[in-house]
Amino acid sequence: MLKISFCLSAVVLVAGLGGNAVAADKKAGSVDATYQSDRAICLSGKSNQSEATCLQEAAAARDAARRHQLDEGNVSYEANALRRCATLPPDDKRDCESRIQGEGVVSGGVRDGGLLRETKTITIGPIAPAK
Repeated sequence: MLKISFCLSAVVLVAGLGGNAVAADKKAGSVDATYQSDRAICLSGKSNQSEATCLQEAAAARDAARRHQLDEGNVSYEANALRRCATLPPDDKRDCESRIQGEGVVSGGVRDGGLLRETKTITIGPIAPAK
């Protein structure tokens, strides 16, 4: 299933009524540009959905963005993943957090059933005393 996410850039509001209109136009332009990009993906057949479903989802996401009902998807995704690391023992927790934050190797995908995040930790055991 295609996950359509929007990255709405922050718009610096200029003081006065004219500045607010300019900011609103820029935000609307960003939403429309994202919709056009999503639509192009749907029409190219690269969405892993039927064209009709993909176009419907793209339009729904555009409408939700215009109503300010979309959040920054990656922010809540990362926060959720880090919360899952919190239940682990301290050493495992540090490793889990580093994997979520991009360290190590990531393999797999939707078709594989999920992502596999892997890091390698080398530990050196105690050194035997000299005889």
